[in-house]
Amino acid sequence: MKFGINKLTRLTLLSTIFTYSTHAYSSSSSRASSFPVPETPIAISPRTTAERDSTPLNCPHFQQCPGCITPNAYTDIPIINSAKLFFSSSSIQQKTTSPRDDFYQTVIPSSIDGWRTQAKLAVQPKSKWGAGCIFGLYERRSHAIVEIPNCVVHHPNINRAIEILRKATINVKTPAWGENTGFNGLRYVQLSVERMTGRVSLTLVWHANTLKQCQPHLSRLIKECKKMDRDDKNSRDERGPGLFHSIYCHTNDSLGNAIFARGEKNWHPMDGPEFTRESLPGTNVEDREGLLYFTPMVFRQGNLDGFDEIAMHVARSVGGGGKKVCELYAGGLLGLTALSYWQKQEEPLGWVRCSDENPNNPRCFKKSVNSM
Repeated sequence: MKFGINKLTRLTLLSTIFTYSTHAYSSSSSRASSFPVPETPIAISPRTTAERDSTPLNCPHFQQCPGCITPNAYTDIPIINSAKLFFSSSSIQQKTTSPRDDFYQTVIPSSIDGWRTQAKLAVQPKSKWGAGCIFGLYERRSHAIVEIPNCVVHHPNINRAIEILRKATINVKTPAWGENTGFNGLRYVQLSVERMTGRVSLTLVWHANTLKQCQPHLSRLIKECKKMDRDDKNSRDERGPGLFHSIYCHTNDSLGNAIFARGEKNWHPMDGPEFTRESLPGTNVEDREGLLYFTPMVFRQGNLDGFDEIAMHVARSVGGGGKKVCELYAGGLLGLTALSYWQKQEEPLGWVRCSDENPNNPRCFKKSVNSM
């Protein structure tokens, strides 16, 4: 769930940390053995960051919604200021070598609005009679849901999909799980936008132990969503496939706050292709230079636009000409981006090794490698 700081702020902080670490941080613990690292310019200019930093959020849900903590001045918040203090401490400074002028530059890696291409939302009954569901985020320190139908940081198609889903649950009387009643029903939803098509992969998290326990409500809801998707497309006079790329069901009858339960047996593909696809950072689809493959069963950044910038910054900082890259527990995106970048520069890496604890990642990784 989106609690505390939003993902744009996290990526802003991550950009700051990558700027520190790739420009001036030695892997040694002593000044005597520190060494200079390649000077890699930051792709996003200070002017672009300043423009984004001064752009107001203008979200109608701000203050009531717990997802965002500031409506402007995104680079002047406690967590980023704390990071600056940490990296300016004597214990860190003694490990640096000739800091650049932009050593403390903070970068906002994407636009302020429409950047969230993956969202997880909680579900509750629309009324005590159980006719339909509402979707949103939990209020701070409670399990009361705040609806955010016009969230400006969401990709527009996430809001559009939620509106279809909300109406569909009313039409077919979909029950929502109630933590006090324990009744089987819709508990959470995850929506992931495939950026190259704008289509949404929808995961319906059901409070149930087996797929059979979700029926007949699950099948009725999927059928109604697809019908409303077709009607919406026709009303917009749009051609091509509908809004929904695919629909999964995930069964989770645990009593904690975890959205997903562990184990492949809890995942059930219901409709559409298995994988969503994204361009490898620094490439374009037309040239067929490589794709990233995702399923709902693997981790995916909520802000892929921002993370693309970070991945490219890391790739350039690695250096080519036979360098070796070992990426630990990150799914392969950073390693494959570096591999692709230096291959295009005709300075190929020596090798790339990637690891991840999720057993569902290797299939996605291999398909990505085969697409390059």
